[in-house]
Amino acid sequence: MMTSRREFIKQSCGICLGSFALSWLSACAAIPVIKTEPTKGSITIPISAFTEKNNSVIVRNNQLEFDILVVKSGNTFNALQMKCTHQDNPITASSTGLFCSAHGSTFDLQGNVTKEPALHPLKKYKTEINESSILIDIGS
Repeated sequence: MMTSRREFIKQSCGICLGSFALSWLSACAAIPVIKTEPTKGSITIPISAFTEKNNSVIVRNNQLEFDILVVKSGNTFNALQMKCTHQDNPITASSTGLFCSAHGSTFDLQGNVTKEPALHPLKKYKTEINESSILIDIGS
């Protein structure tokens, strides 16, 4: 009887752990990075960078200290500075939110704080959509 109970616990825990790991890994799927150059205080990225499977991209620019996460939500695009508002550390993005590894603050994909110590939302950049691209105003 003891052996079958042990086997049951092993199998049950393995299934739970496997399910957790699979959901965690899917949330950490790589977000595409677009390297750009600013022109006149703005950055332009193609709308084609967003697909049904990929609703966000990281914009990297050598003139900016922090990357920008651009998230598509319906027909709108939110551009968030990837800098924690707690102590100005870089943050990491996943398909479900943003995380600061320095002190554990978390943010949702709209930039709102979901876990302290950060108290303020992430900086949002103004975006403008034209026919085939998104313009991010980095001057404001």
